[in-house]
Amino acid sequence: MPFARIRLALTVTTALTAFLGAFAPTAGAAAPPGPVTVAGSHPDHLTAARDAGRIPAATTLTAHLYLGTRDPNGLDAFLTAVTTPTSPRYRHYLTPTQYERRFGVAPGTRTRITQWLTDARLRITEDTPHYLQLTGSEAHFAQALSTTIHRYDTSTGTVQAPADDIRVPASLAQDAKSVDGLSFDLPAAARPLGQVEHHADTDRAECSAYFGERPATALPPAFGRTQTFAPCPYTPPLLRRAYGVTASGATGRGRTIAIVGAYGSPTSEQDANTYATATGDRAFRPGQYRERVDPSDWNITKACAPPTSWAGEQALDVEMAHGYAPDAGVLYVGANSCLDTDLMGAESYVIDHHAADIISNSWAEVIHTSAPHLTPALLDAWNTLFRQAAAEGIGTYFAAGDCGDQSPDATPGGLNCDPNTTRAQADFPSGSPWVTSVGGTTLATTKDGGYSWETSMGDNLSIQTPDSTGWEPLPGLFTFGGGGGPSDFEQPWYQRGTVPRSLAHGHRTTPDISMEGDGAIPVAIGYTLSGRFETVGYGGTSASAPAFAALQADAEQLSGHTLGFANPLLYAMRSTGAFHDIQDPTRPTAVIRDMGPDAGTYRYLLYTLGHDYGLRATKGYDLSSGLGSPAPSYLGRFRRHSG
Repeated sequence: MPFARIRLALTVTTALTAFLGAFAPTAGAAAPPGPVTVAGSHPDHLTAARDAGRIPAATTLTAHLYLGTRDPNGLDAFLTAVTTPTSPRYRHYLTPTQYERRFGVAPGTRTRITQWLTDARLRITEDTPHYLQLTGSEAHFAQALSTTIHRYDTSTGTVQAPADDIRVPASLAQDAKSVDGLSFDLPAAARPLGQVEHHADTDRAECSAYFGERPATALPPAFGRTQTFAPCPYTPPLLRRAYGVTASGATGRGRTIAIVGAYGSPTSEQDANTYATATGDRAFRPGQYRERVDPSDWNITKACAPPTSWAGEQALDVEMAHGYAPDAGVLYVGANSCLDTDLMGAESYVIDHHAADIISNSWAEVIHTSAPHLTPALLDAWNTLFRQAAAEGIGTYFAAGDCGDQSPDATPGGLNCDPNTTRAQADFPSGSPWVTSVGGTTLATTKDGGYSWETSMGDNLSIQTPDSTGWEPLPGLFTFGGGGGPSDFEQPWYQRGTVPRSLAHGHRTTPDISMEGDGAIPVAIGYTLSGRFETVGYGGTSASAPAFAALQADAEQLSGHTLGFANPLLYAMRSTGAFHDIQDPTRPTAVIRDMGPDAGTYRYLLYTLGHDYGLRATKGYDLSSGLGSPAPSYLGRFRRHSG
């Protein structure tokens, strides 16, 4: 069968918009203003007609109050200096303690926030630099936030949210950025960015050793010529050779790659070792792979797919990271759910403890949906976290998405599109100015396993006609592609002069860099499914993100330096020959994927390549592949500057 469709939902977040409020008044000053009404903290689509009444006042709720940062303008100036290669302060990073002292919420402000919450009899059950975890009854939250929590009947079921906009003390509104956890069960969009290909009978499925090797002479021609079977799923040894890792001699030794996902597979390390051995690589050394996962704390909710649905994603991320950087340490941090609250908690752990210099993330959300939950205040909370990572020298990498421009027109056939999207848009957090967005490509290798060419990751799907004499429709229907496009954020300094105005329109655009991840020519991974270890093909930018994160570990080993937030360096390298300039093919380029005899009518699928939806790969920077993919000279530049 074709790639299984995976959809995950994320909680709707109640956000407190950041207001410029006065701090506590000095002696003799006028009385402080009353509470500030935070417009938009009640979801607009939950109207009074849908109100099913207040939840019981004794209901125990848990939520996160996200905190702001001291001197945000000063922080941005510091980050520009510390991440720009030409700056004399380049790579002069802060420790987590130094960051908290310089840019964290001031102690006096935290005291006032704590007093406000405890006066309402809310308990602070976790206190971090980024958020306070709060527990209390619905009545206690209502006292603190001046609104009750209600249930609402919607077309997708009953949901929960504040009945009115929240009100907060005016003196704290700048520092209390958002509250997450009071609204839930709403349709949302957080999802792992990958598609798994299950062959019913892999032993009898035909594939090529390299692009164009095996003509499918028994099958109908397409575009006036006989097509070839798609290459067999790529393994790490081949990918390392194609992208110059083998020639560089780098293995990522001495570096640690953190992977943030949801939940956790109990067989992850065993699966990675089995897969590595089967593909000619080394298993993890004792202690090289670590996990931070606690199933007793998992939040199993219908808003998220079950933990088993994330097992393939975890295997993909871990095995790609290990494959591209075989000697790097790998730390998997499993969030307790796919909700923003839990994902941010997992991300925060790595950053607050500086547990790694590199973080790979293969999940995404959509800002503009029919049931929006990523409000400006919550986006600001996320970006505050990513700014801290950059200040500490941590590079944060996110998959750019698998649905082209993520527009409603792309969703009918796209296998990993968000069905609730309302406009073309870049995924988030990939679209944040403070992360590196990793897009996808279609990679073709030579007969000896070297690099041949790449095009944009965009597949149009055709099937055989009923009489098996042709393919329909041609060039096919969009089914899979790399994500990209303008985001909701202003264009950052590092993209100016590189991203054309006609593409950016004054906004941060994605992706920044791209690597192989096509579903038509997938990578191979191995993991335990229903008690049995399987080797399967996996496609998506969730293959690209851990690949480039691991390539950065290789670069750090070669240079002897932590690279940190990589975007300013990447854009500074745009004209050095460090990247393959990805472009769409000038004539139809297709492959036939054999799904195995048990797939029946859908055994043979024709994929026409280089047709990303709404995005084109052109000369120079583009919204499909960004700057391009790493050429062999990319790692070579770090070797020349090492020592």
